[in-house]
Amino acid sequence: MKDPIINTYIGLLNKHKNDTNCAFVFGAGPSLHNLYTCDKKIINEIKKHVIIFVNSAIIAGKDIFTLNNDTKKYWISNDALCRNWSWYNECVKESNYTKIVRNSWWKYRDELKDFLFFSPRPTAEGVINPDDYGLSYPSSIPSAIDLCIQMNIKKIFILGLDQCLDKKTNYHHFWQLLKNQPRQLRPAQARWEIQKKVFPINNIAYNALQGFAEHKRCKIYNCNPNSEVDAFEKIKLEEIFEK
Repeated sequence: MKDPIINTYIGLLNKHKNDTNCAFVFGAGPSLHNLYTCDKKIINEIKKHVIIFVNSAIIAGKDIFTLNNDTKKYWISNDALCRNWSWYNECVKESNYTKIVRNSWWKYRDELKDFLFFSPRPTAEGVINPDDYGLSYPSSIPSAIDLCIQMNIKKIFILGLDQCLDKKTNYHHFWQLLKNQPRQLRPAQARWEIQKKVFPINNIAYNALQGFAEHKRCKIYNCNPNSEVDAFEKIKLEEIFEK
């Protein structure tokens, strides 16, 4: 008999309905490196709101944001291979962020005492039933966006959502631009050619999430004008103040 998953994300539903109207979702695309050189006023503005780090984007959380007991900071992942990276213990397990992972992580539950779990939505990638529990599942950024909508956050800004290489370096993660790059302790990352195969499925999910956001009267912004993801309105990072 399978163990029931007690610690679910369901307790987060509508959590930020009354206390904030903005969230920042951090993907790990190369454009996230812009945060390292941006105006400090932008950083200070982001700190006021809900922040959700996706997978290795939490490295930017350690570098730029304080790892403290902040109820507005989250980390989410679909990918249990995160456990094979050098950043996982220091940036994830030792943080006080709310940590949410897919139910495929349940096999590691003995080491995940303070983690919450989610199940994939029961519908296809391009279908979102507002009455279903579960999160969009093709990859971790769709899961993070879905979580924001379900927490009743009305404005969602996404950083590092690129689905393309950096034009100058051909890097596909922001941390490749850092001096101290993380290490794979065990095999943890597929080649770029393999990673790209999920992008068309992601795009189906992003279009569905845009429809879900409209249903919930939420607005989603992609803070990279050069992103290959076209489902959401694209703005420059500096334009968050206008929004």
